[in-house]
Parts: sequence; C-alpha cells; structure tokens
Amino acid sequence: MMRTERNAAKCAPPNELLHKDRNVSAITTPPDAPGTYHHGDLPAALRRAAWEIVAESGARALTLRACARRAGVSHAAPAHHFGSLNGLVAEMVADGYERMVARIAATQQDVSDPVMGCGLGYIRFAIEFPQHFRLMLSLDLRAHHLRAHPLPRLAQASEAARACLRNALSTAWCAQHGRPPPAELLQQRTLLAWSAAHGYAALAIDHPAQSVPLFPPELIFAPLIPALLAP
Repeated sequence: MMRTERNAAKCAPPNELLHKDRNVSAITTPPDAPGTYHHGDLPAALRRAAWEIVAESGARALTLRACARRAGVSHAAPAHHFGSLNGLVAEMVADGYERMVARIAATQQDVSDPVMGCGLGYIRFAIEFPQHFRLMLSLDLRAHHLRAHPLPRLAQASEAARACLRNALSTAWCAQHGRPPPAELLQQRTLLAWSAAHGYAALAIDHPAQSVPLFPPELIFAPLIPALLAP
C-alpha cells in the first residue's frame, strides 16, 4: 500500500460528511445571491437553476418550463440551448462528474493513500449531493438520447472520474510491485474498487442508519486495498 509523509486524515462517519469539505462549493449554489441570475452565460444559469430544482425537489420535478421559471427567462430558452430535457440533463450530469472529480482530488490531498482518497471522495460527493448523484446514475435511462446526440463534455468528464481511480490503482501497483499492472487486471480491480465505493454510497443515501448500520468508510475499505493490489 502506498504511503506518503502526510498524516492520514480520518474520514468522518457518514452522518457527519454532510457538514464537511464546504471549501468545495455546492453545485446548487450560483455565484450571485439565491434566485438571481445574470444571463451573460444563459446556459450556465439554466444549469444552475436546474440543479437547484433537483436539490430541492428531486429529478422528477425537473422540466424545461420549471427551469426557465426558476432562471427568470422565457419558456423557450432551455429548449433553444439544450434541445430537450434529456439534453439539459446530459449537461447537468457533466457538471456532476466535474464536481465529483474535484471532490476526489480534494479528498486525496487529505489522506495518505490515493486509492482510499478516491473511494472517500466518491462517497463524500454522493452523501453531500444525493439528488445529484441519483440524477447522474439515471442518465443510463437516457442512453438512447446520448447515442443520437453524443455530448463530448460528458464523455470527457465521466472518463476523468474513472481515470482518477484507475490511475491511483496503477500508481500504487507500480510502487508495490515495481512494474505496471496488466491492463485487464487493472480494469478488473478498478471495477472492484468502484463497486465497493458505489455500494457504500448507495447504502448511505438510500437506507436509514437504523436498518443498515454503516461504519466509517475508511474502516470498511482498509482490508480491501491490499486485495486490490495483490497479484
């Protein structure tokens, strides 16, 4: 397992994660006062309005008309910029992945093990922004739209999120074994690590603590990391 000279910062239990890392600004927070928008960059203003709706009421409440109303623009404006609700959601999900990558990078600065930092960053993002996390996953239901209207920004952002974990595992493997991991094995271990982080995140946001007692994630993942790096 990789080690640095930094002291490891303990991750808070799940119910405390909602109140940590506020230095990473929330997706839902526009740069101006709540409810006010400058329309010099109307697509960005519409995405911020859409994220606010999702945060307050969930993805089911998101419509182009509701987004326009929140941003204070004509009802036709979102369709003009995004084409459809699916187009807007795809742009929002790209926002989400970019924010997730930023959260992972920030978390990796706080812990001694970059692989652990990836998992904790993923979980912290999901717990702090549960509605956003669910919306990002729901994009699979719109796969037909993406095939017809591919969004390069979304592809780049989602790949960057996967690359965080893949690169951390590859670097840790090289440090431990003195050589890069086999490509197929790296893919398998990346999927295993991602599955573990995703499963914990889903339990943390969708199940009451009384029914599924959750120990701190770094405690759960500590035995997994040596297995991820085993030949």
